[in-house]
Amino acid sequence: MRWLYLVVLFCAGPWMGCGILGIYRHQKAEWAPPEEAEKVKFPNSFEKGTHLSGPMMKAVKVAMDEFLPPGSKVKADNERLAECLSLWETYDTSVLQVDEEVFFVRFFPVISRCGIDVIVLDAGAVYAVDARGRILAME
Repeated sequence: MRWLYLVVLFCAGPWMGCGILGIYRHQKAEWAPPEEAEKVKFPNSFEKGTHLSGPMMKAVKVAMDEFLPPGSKVKADNERLAECLSLWETYDTSVLQVDEEVFFVRFFPVISRCGIDVIVLDAGAVYAVDARGRILAME
């Protein structure tokens, strides 16, 4: 019982110790101030938008959480490059649904978004994910 108290205390601390145990706290999205929100005009139609089905979104989330788990950091000799590759917004994502059950999810880094001019050959990945949310394979 005493060890449970220590684990709870450790996880509740400002060190985010639960990340070591694989437990992550959901970080809520930042909301813009009301004066900015008032300027937003919502579209009347999403006809020209990109449509992702529920199973497709599930496949993307499963693959992204495996590729770049919340709280993880990429290791590289170049510190700026490592920081860049640790951000979800660095990656473009493509999803290909080959049938009702299988999705291919591809992550491709766009390093120039970080203001870095280097060529990275081995970043990114392609995951095969089934409709149940299981990773079938990775390339």
